[in-house]
Amino acid sequence: MSNTGWIKLHRKITDHWLWEDKPFARGQAMIDLLILAGYNNQPKYVDGNLEIVERGSMVTSIRRLCDRWGWSNSKVIKFLKTLENDSIIHVKSDTKKTVITIVNYSVYQGFVDEQATQKRHQNDAEATHKKKVKNNNKYNNNNIKRFTPPDCEQVSRYCQQRNNGIDPEEFVDYYTAKDWMMGNSKMQDWKAAVRNWERNQAKKNAKQKPKVTNLAHLECDRDYDFGALERQLFEKQMTG
Repeated sequence: MSNTGWIKLHRKITDHWLWEDKPFARGQAMIDLLILAGYNNQPKYVDGNLEIVERGSMVTSIRRLCDRWGWSNSKVIKFLKTLENDSIIHVKSDTKKTVITIVNYSVYQGFVDEQATQKRHQNDAEATHKKKVKNNNKYNNNNIKRFTPPDCEQVSRYCQQRNNGIDPEEFVDYYTAKDWMMGNSKMQDWKAAVRNWERNQAKKNAKQKPKVTNLAHLECDRDYDFGALERQLFEKQMTG
């Protein structure tokens, strides 16, 4: 198990029934000292005077610790002395009070700047959002239907269904030569391309359709010409 980093421990843990179980173990007593220590410099009345109790320190008494931990007076004094000899705490006592200072308090209870905490939360939120977007894009890309070029038989069956008269080989050869590109984009739906080809072919045929002439008019003109010709021949014979 790693012994690096630290955990958050709220002071309300002292309200839990488990914390009230006595006597305390030595480890629990050490944690209780961390709980009692101030997390910043605080002004307090000590012996009728306003003093600044520095961060990581507490003003208490041996009797109070005896009551909190369920220990005897001698056990509390011996425990504090042991911690002091191990450079964990510094103790200063007189007849009225005991001032205990946690050595290297920041090692046990690191202070985090509020703005730094907000910035970290913001960075974490942005990183989470980017990861979510990346995963969504990856999911969408994986689920996009890949285009598979059709063969002549497939195109032929579809053209027969639509009865459009398109030559399937001409269609396949045309788009094969273009690497199945439509403009600058890869073709996604070849059936839509067939329908588009069909519409273009219909427009082309409409432009090439010959103009219908009025046949009745031509017939009238032809009859009129023959009648005039006959009269001219008859007149020529009579005068000849």
